[in-house]
Amino acid sequence: MPGKREWSLLMTVTLVLLVLSPAIVQLRESRAAPQVRPEVGYLAPDFTLPSLDGKTVRLSDFRGKKGVFINFWATWCPPCRLEMPTMEKAYQEYRSRGLEILAVSIDAGPKGAIESFMRELKLTFPVLLDPEMEVMRTYKFFALPASVLIDKQGIIRFKEQGYRDWTLPESHKKLEQILR
Repeated sequence: MPGKREWSLLMTVTLVLLVLSPAIVQLRESRAAPQVRPEVGYLAPDFTLPSLDGKTVRLSDFRGKKGVFINFWATWCPPCRLEMPTMEKAYQEYRSRGLEILAVSIDAGPKGAIESFMRELKLTFPVLLDPEMEVMRTYKFFALPASVLIDKQGIIRFKEQGYRDWTLPESHKKLEQILR
């Protein structure tokens, strides 16, 4: 049978373990992979889509390398037409610092309409094709335009539905955040 000293030591160790156990569990959980959800603060759901130029683009290929700006749009969407030139200006300013824009078109018609739209507005960022709106629904958007900003670690930092001027200082702060 333990003596008074051993009993005291055993109680101290038990109390220390009880106090530290939540911290140990939290540490183990923080080292685990982040959860995948289409929400701010979570790992962005991965997807693979064809590009307008015939390549295959996978979102997770950018993880650890670039901040990603995903924009859902269509050629027939007036606010998209207004927003795209501001996106192009942001792309020209930030692409050398690691920004990738993936403009996800939900147009169901021929590619020629998308190509004409891009030429007309002098847009140079990549266009991905999602005519069935699968990725757009995955990210829980139901109107255009819609944007998602994902940091270099693959975590969603910003989501917005509706037009945004990407040349404004407030927008630049959001882009700066994903390029850290």
